[in-house]
Amino acid sequence: MKIITAPGPVSYPLIIAGREFKYLELQFGKESRGADAIADSLVSLARRRLRPTVVAVRRLMVIYPEFRGPNVGVWRRGSAADVLIRAFIDKAGVGDINLVYADDWYSLLNMLNLGQVQSAVLNVALVNDGNAVFLEDAVGVPGACGIYINGEPEPIINVYEAGIELAREDPEGSAEYVIKNLPVKLPKEFVVNVLRSVKYGVSEPSDRDVDRLISIVNTYGVITNE
Repeated sequence: MKIITAPGPVSYPLIIAGREFKYLELQFGKESRGADAIADSLVSLARRRLRPTVVAVRRLMVIYPEFRGPNVGVWRRGSAADVLIRAFIDKAGVGDINLVYADDWYSLLNMLNLGQVQSAVLNVALVNDGNAVFLEDAVGVPGACGIYINGEPEPIINVYEAGIELAREDPEGSAEYVIKNLPVKLPKEFVVNVLRSVKYGVSEPSDRDVDRLISIVNTYGVITNE
């Protein structure tokens, strides 16, 4: 079983499941040929013309502490966070907003603390605020990340759900294993917080929700040099 995955939170249950399912072959990246499944942000899947078979990660990004400008911090131009915050700004009918980009989540938090931005789109693992607005919910997309499955869904879903359960049983040990197997370096505390804070769970999105996602990506997903 070969799954190509982005190295973000969507990959964590897959990495963890690899301890039990030795036949699972994970490849990090965007190449899709020969894969049984592709796991990525819903925005990235839609941008690649892949309709997500299932949603796997929800409530990943928050607008913190609340939406206010004029400067709003965002993780990477063209990212899912960038696409969705642009959709949110248009939906809210707010003008004169300047998006300020950073290459990692901790830099965004630092910019916020220094007053360089008035609000930021952050990974939920970085904040502990029960009143925070989840960006995916605010723009009406079915989640943050998902899986496109090329073939029978059940084997892929079973592996993913097993990884979720293992993470719930031992988030600390699971985080250590994730860190050792990721192609990027992350603090253990961050991965533990992701496993504990993000809403993991596999479900099938409605055609209407996927169509809305695709419409948002087609409208706001073009990377420009503005």
